[in-house]
Amino acid sequence: MASNWRSVRTAVHDEGVRALVLGLALAQTACAGPNLWTDGTSVSVASSNRGRIRSPARLPLRGPGFRVPPRWKERGFQFGTDEIVGAVARAAGRVHASDRRATLGVADFSRNRGGSSKWHNSHHSGRDVDLLFYTADAKGKPLAPPDHDMMTFDDEGVPYVGKRDKTGYADPIWADRRFDVRRNWELLEALLGDPAIRLQWVFISNGLRAKLLAWARRKQRPRWAVEYAETILRQPADSLPHDNHFHIRVYCTRADRFHGCLDRGAVWQHEKKAFKYGGPEHYDPVTWRRRLGSEPSPWRL
Repeated sequence: MASNWRSVRTAVHDEGVRALVLGLALAQTACAGPNLWTDGTSVSVASSNRGRIRSPARLPLRGPGFRVPPRWKERGFQFGTDEIVGAVARAAGRVHASDRRATLGVADFSRNRGGSSKWHNSHHSGRDVDLLFYTADAKGKPLAPPDHDMMTFDDEGVPYVGKRDKTGYADPIWADRRFDVRRNWELLEALLGDPAIRLQWVFISNGLRAKLLAWARRKQRPRWAVEYAETILRQPADSLPHDNHFHIRVYCTRADRFHGCLDRGAVWQHEKKAFKYGGPEHYDPVTWRRRLGSEPSPWRL
C-alpha cells in the first residue's frame, strides 16, 4: 500500500511539474507576442495616419508652464504615448522655469485610443501633437496663449488674417502678438534633448524655420541642437505650411515597434543604428527615469 501511495504522489508531482513548465512557457510566449502582453504602459500601434494607441497617457488640462485652451479642451484630444505626453510637459516646464510668465498652449495629441478624426489626417497613434507658438508683445513680454485661435504668422513673425481665417480672430489682442523666437527655440531645444523621445519631424513654415535657426546661431546655442533642428524642422510638401503652430512627431520606441508601431517617412542618419541593430538607443525607461528622478507617469489613465 505504501508503495502504491508513493507511485501516486510521484505521478502527481510529475504532472504538476509539467503543468508548471507548460504554464511558464505559455506566459513567456504571451509576453513575447506582439499585442498579447505588455507592462500596462502605452503602446503606439501602426502608423501615424492609420494607427491607434493602447493604454494612453492623458495630459492634464493645466500644469506648470502649460495649459489646454478651451477650443482644444472641448475637443478632448489629450491622449498620447507616455513618452510624448511627459516630454511636452517637461519642455513647457523648462521654458516656464526661465520666465514664469511663459505658458505653452497645447492643442491636439490624439483621441482616446487613437484613430481618425475630422480634424486630422495624422494624430492617429499617439505620437503627434500640435503646440501653439509662444507669443510676446512688442517689448518681448510673454503673452498667454489664445483661447480659440491658431494665428497665422508671416516670415517676420507678425500675425495676419489669412485666407484660412475667414472670420478673423476671437483674440482681442491678436494684432499685438509677435512670434516669440526665444521661447519657441527654448521649447524645441528642450524637446530635442529629452531622453524619453526621439523627434522625427517638427513641421513649421520655411520662413519661421529660418527665423528660429538664425536666432539659435546668433545666440550660439549648442551645435548639436542647431544641426538636429536643421534636419527635422520642415515645411511639409503635402499639407498646409504650418505657419500657425508646431506639429511634433516622434519615432516609435523600440518596444512599440515590437508591438506593431510603424514609422513612416525618413529615418535620419543618427537613428539608423537604433533601427538596424539591437544596441542601446536614446530611449531607455530605466535610465531616463533615474535621470529625471521621477516615478512612473502621473498622467496614466
